[in-house]
Order: sequence, then C-alpha cells, then structure tokens
Amino acid sequence: MDRLNQLMKVGLSGFMLWMIFTAGGFLAFDAQAAPFRMTGYDTAAIGSANSEIVYGSSYGVLSTNPALMSRYEPSSSIEFILMKPSLKVNLMDRPQNADISIMLYNTQIDKYKNNPDVALPTSELRESRADHNVDELLTYISTGITYSFGIKGFRAGGFLILPVMEQIDAKLKYYDERESFFSNTVHLARFGEWSPQITGMLGVSYSPIKYVSFGAALQASAMLVAGMDIYVPDAQVQDYALTNAETTVTGKLRPIIGVQVEPLDWMALGITWKWRSYAEVDGSGKMQLWNFHETFEAAEEAQTTPKRVTIDSDFVLDYEPMELTGGLGFRYAGWNIQGAFTWNRWVDYRDDHAQRPQESAVYASADPRFDEDGVLIYGPSYFTGDDYKWSDTFSTNIGTSWQYVDWAKTSLGFSWYNSPVPAQTGRTSYADSDTWCLALGQRFDFTILEQNFNAALGFQFWQMIQRTVYKNAGRIQDEFPDDSITPIELAEVEAAKGLQTNNPGFPGYTVKGWMIVSSLSLGFEF
Repeated sequence: MDRLNQLMKVGLSGFMLWMIFTAGGFLAFDAQAAPFRMTGYDTAAIGSANSEIVYGSSYGVLSTNPALMSRYEPSSSIEFILMKPSLKVNLMDRPQNADISIMLYNTQIDKYKNNPDVALPTSELRESRADHNVDELLTYISTGITYSFGIKGFRAGGFLILPVMEQIDAKLKYYDERESFFSNTVHLARFGEWSPQITGMLGVSYSPIKYVSFGAALQASAMLVAGMDIYVPDAQVQDYALTNAETTVTGKLRPIIGVQVEPLDWMALGITWKWRSYAEVDGSGKMQLWNFHETFEAAEEAQTTPKRVTIDSDFVLDYEPMELTGGLGFRYAGWNIQGAFTWNRWVDYRDDHAQRPQESAVYASADPRFDEDGVLIYGPSYFTGDDYKWSDTFSTNIGTSWQYVDWAKTSLGFSWYNSPVPAQTGRTSYADSDTWCLALGQRFDFTILEQNFNAALGFQFWQMIQRTVYKNAGRIQDEFPDDSITPIELAEVEAAKGLQTNNPGFPGYTVKGWMIVSSLSLGFEF
C-alpha cells in the first residue's frame, strides 16, 4: 500500500508539472508587467514582502531564488489572490491659450512635415482631458507544486497563475502628446497599471551537499498579436471599409538562476540573477484605396501602380529589467530573519511602442526659436534626451518569521522600490514614484488522516509616495507652429501664436495612491 501511495504521488506530481508547463507555455499572456514581480507569486511570498532570497517554504521561491526548493519538503498548494489598487494621476488645469484652435484646418499642411503626427483641434479630440484613476479589483487563482521524484537533494517545481475574469485586455499607451488621440490622459508607467495575465514558471534545484544548493527557473509567456489589412472602396466615403485580420503568436522567456549557501546552521546567503525580458512584436497592416495610384518615370514611358500604404509598428510588451539580488539570513530559536538588496537595470527600458524614454523625449520642432545673438533656445537641438533616460535602481526586501508553536508561524516584511523615472519636465509623462510595502503573513499546519496540510494568509499594503511634476514649456512640442500660414492667402494665422499642445501632461500632474494585496492558500505536503 505504501508503494502504491508513493507511485500515486509521483504520478500526480508529474501530471501537475505537465499541466503547468503546457498551460504556461501555450496560454500565457503578458500585456503589461503584472505586480507579481514586486508582490510575490504566492501567499508565503506575499506575507514576507517577497523577501525569500535566503530562506523559503513554498513554490514562490521559483521567482526569488529557485535554489531554495531543495530546502523544504515537497508540497503543492492552491491560492486565491486579491489586489485592490487606488492609484491616481491628477492633472493640473491647463491654460486656455494652450488649446489648439480649429483654425488648424486652415493652414498649409506642409508646415507639419517635421511632425507626422499632425494634431487635432482640442475641441475635436475623442476624449476630454481628464484625471486617471486605477482602481479595478484584480483576482487570481494560483496553483503550484514542488516534488523530489525520490532523488535526494533534488526538486522540480512549477506554478501557474490565472486571472479570475471573463476576458483579458491589452491596452497599449503613449506617454506623450500622441495619447491625446486615444485616452487623453497620463498613464502610470512602472507600478499600478497592470493588465491581468496568465503566467507560469518551471524550475529545478539540487543540493549535492548540505551546505550549498543550486537552482534554475524559466518563466515563459506567449502573446496573441493581431495585424489588420484595410481596403477602402471610396476614400470620400469614410464610414465604410473592408477589413481582414491576421493573428500570430509571439512570446518571451526569462531565465532565473539562484544559489543558496548555508555554511552555518544559523546563517545563510543567497544570490539570484534574472535576465531582462520583454516580448517584441513587429506589427504591420496594409491599406489600399480604390483608384488611388502613384506615378513614376520608367525607362521609356510613365507608369502608374496602385498605391498601397504599409503601416509598420513595433511594440514591446511586459518589460522586466535585469536583476541581481544578494541576501543574508539568520536563524535562531524559531526566528528566521533575512534581507536582500536588488540591482534593477532600468537603463535599457523600452515602453509599449518600443521606444526608450530618452528617444521619446526628443522631437523635431517645426518652430525653432533663437535668442538675440542667434543661438537656438527652442527646437530639436535645445536639449538631448539623456535628461530623460531611466536610471538603474536599488530595491530592498526585508522579512522575518517566527515559529512560535510547532503548528503556527507568523511573518512580517518590508520592501522599498526607488523609481527609475527622472523628473518629467518635457514632452513625456511616465507617471511614477517611489513605493514601499508592509507585509504580514500567518501559517497554520495541521494533519488529517495522517497527511500534512497547511493553510496560510498573506497581506500587503503598498504606498506610492506623492510626486508632483511641473512641465517646462520650452521642452513641449508646439503642435500648431507659430509661423503657420493659410494655404491661399499665405497669411499668418494669429491663433497659432504661442505654445499650443494637446499633451495631456501639460502643464503638470500629481501621482499618488495605495494598493492592498491579500492572499489565502491551502497546501498539502507530500
């Protein structure tokens, strides 16, 4: 009977790992980097502020340090995670003279050759400029497992997280004046604005001797991307067109490598490396109009061919920076205390539209301005984008747990994440600020029919420190150039004088808010 139970456990473990691998590999969808990178992927990680770098007790260590899987008994669990953000971007009142007049339509269009994204009159934007609130309740179900397969010092593990909702939406954003064509507000860049995601991870660890353990994990995600082909039968009838969609699947992989060294029973060290990851999508669409041709001179006679417009767009989804973490931990009389520092390489960050912030901040001005000495004070050479490059940061996670009786354990945690986003005084508005977290966890162990079970609760409170941004008018693109002229009379357009822009971040904004995370889990120890 014992042999049969063991075979059943091995078979169940293998089946669960296969299910996690299959679902994680073929169903995973990452629209935006979800909060799990900071909150942790399971109840134990949530209750300790995701600080399990040196000591750990659940499959959440696949993300923080997969080497820790060899340090606890094989187990599986199912978890319910709830996240409630209340984050706000409050926009300052814009001066009335910054609105783009409808007289824009009465100007020579070639005046905008340096700005292909020709503005709309402010009164004709699809959405009115408004504050942005992120307060949607997010709920997830998670399941994971670690198992030894009877090999001493060896563990294999995996988990899968599913959003509890009917559909998954991916909404990309611009962080400059181009967002006025869409939502016409300022969006959070790094923390708070997440799309629900299905994600999974697999890993292994091995401890050849008591004092050291090695681990590796792989996070895999796949995304469904659609391209659109358009045929317009009559360009003068703009309320009808034929469309056809083409969908492709793209994905990303993120390797994670960890080491845990335990030279003494009461002290240990952990090191984890995570490669940067993002999914890069080459989006494209084609449009053809009826009876619309282009003419070119051939060797003998002029020829015409149908004019087809190809729209190529690059997108970057779910950017996560390269991370290097080092941690130190101590054990004494039922207490575990550990702390870790992480280097986050944000300098390579790319936004939804595959641009680095320093690239997005620079624009080609159609309205350069010079001082009395002829020195350019406003225009494409007025500044370089280096002022807006994201910087690398150091974050910290500290956690402690106390096994006060054989069947119960309490944990506490704290984490701090510096913002990599510089002052957004120019064209771009990557809304972000420093964040900190307080965490509390509780675990109970119990036995039913000689089988070991556990139940756990995790809680986190996140605070985004209030940050106010004031724009520099000299670094905002003037979308209605001062020297605009009418197409027939060639007369100056008085309404174009001064700075006119639909940039939703101008003249400034404030970002602030909080988030609550709670988690409940039921586990089974093999």
